[in-house]
Amino acid sequence: MTALPPGRQLVLTWGIPRAYGGLTAALLQRSRLFDRRGGAPVDVLTCDDRADTVSAEAELSDRAALSAGVRVRNLWDWLRDNDLRGRPVGPSAGFSPLPDGSVEDRAHGTVLRRVRTDARGTVQQVDHLRPDGTLAASDRRDVPTPDGGVRRVVVTCDAEGSPRAAWRGVRSLYAAWLDHLTGAEPTFLLVDSKAMARFAAGYRRPHVVVVHVVHGSHLTDDGAALRPSRAEVFARLGAFDAVVFCTARQARDVRRRVGPLPLLAVVPHPVSRVESRPGPRDGAVVLARLEGIKRVEDAVAAARGAAETVPGLTLDVYGDGPERERLEALAGTDGSVRLHGFAPTAREALTSASVLLLTSRSEAFSLVVAEAMAAGCLPIAYDVPYGPRELIRHGRTGWLVPAGDVARLTETLVAAVTTDERVLTRMRRDAVARAAELDKSVVLERWSATLRRAARRHRMRERTWLFREMVRRRLRIG
Repeated sequence: MTALPPGRQLVLTWGIPRAYGGLTAALLQRSRLFDRRGGAPVDVLTCDDRADTVSAEAELSDRAALSAGVRVRNLWDWLRDNDLRGRPVGPSAGFSPLPDGSVEDRAHGTVLRRVRTDARGTVQQVDHLRPDGTLAASDRRDVPTPDGGVRRVVVTCDAEGSPRAAWRGVRSLYAAWLDHLTGAEPTFLLVDSKAMARFAAGYRRPHVVVVHVVHGSHLTDDGAALRPSRAEVFARLGAFDAVVFCTARQARDVRRRVGPLPLLAVVPHPVSRVESRPGPRDGAVVLARLEGIKRVEDAVAAARGAAETVPGLTLDVYGDGPERERLEALAGTDGSVRLHGFAPTAREALTSASVLLLTSRSEAFSLVVAEAMAAGCLPIAYDVPYGPRELIRHGRTGWLVPAGDVARLTETLVAAVTTDERVLTRMRRDAVARAAELDKSVVLERWSATLRRAARRHRMRERTWLFREMVRRRLRIG
């Protein structure tokens, strides 16, 4: 068993949607790896304020997404049962609980939230209730300030619903929660989401090593510029003790942009070998969130076009999202394209499908491509940075197609499903061998080395900061 460096392991992300995609699948997979093979239990911390996170965790357990030492803890659920030290509640807190009859969110018949919005539908206040109906926390986002603006104030309440403590700004609340959970224990905080990385870049404690894990591409679709959503965090990469990328090419590109910072590391996602079903394979499959960035409509168009040349060819699409209704219309009614929605067991389709289609606008690692290769399902992917280019050896373990070229995608799909079976068997064998390079034990070794390096850097930075503070104090005294 590979030993991770001593210290608690926390994962910080915004939330875990029921129909989650690659980012959440990867962080849960890594957490199970740390627990089962690294001997380190993991707390996954979420900060989204949806009503029913308790049921979501139960569903994760039912789907075996959690191991014995991995648990999910949500901030707002935690505040229902625990005290947290904050500022005394003063008149500027704007404490004004929402009355009965406000818009309510229920879970299993119990009111857990009351919500107030403005005329445009923008949320102005969320009150989080305990199962007994008492107020646990009031999150107001429209508290007036002396200069005519507004601020966000969170007030927590005692068991009777009376105000107890307040925080100006939700980031102050996040920091207080982490301080409480970590105490003075050595801790590794792995931050997986962009939203929480903005907060974590400013969270600095002597006992907490903060590591940002970048899951998606940092570039715009044309590869020419930094995504606006990444700008704030990428301007402060030096604030983290380590920044981890899934591919070496992305780390090199970021290093060119931000300079030779000694904190960039490369750790791919672990991939388990999958036992393929015996017998012939047929058809194509898509596993993706049905949203614009995934361009699943291109896969649908390619499958329908290929079916005109290869009668009986089918495409099975697993996933859900805002594009589902439009894709159902594009799929037609002839049965060549079948949309199954979100299915926890969708990855089992990789053991029997002949090919996987990946049509994303951008990718960082493409976990689904690696999983397909491990299962002997050959990927046909748009040639976008970064994952497909580093995982797929064109013509040997899959195929790369110019991004956005549906005609070429169609031609490649036809060629793939009509290739001689002996050639396909050799390609599947090579794909499985390529995926085996991402074995869990190898990936865990890299995580162990990365976290030890981050801890050393953290200690050096703390000593430097303490020295500078000592010099400043002496100068002030002098």
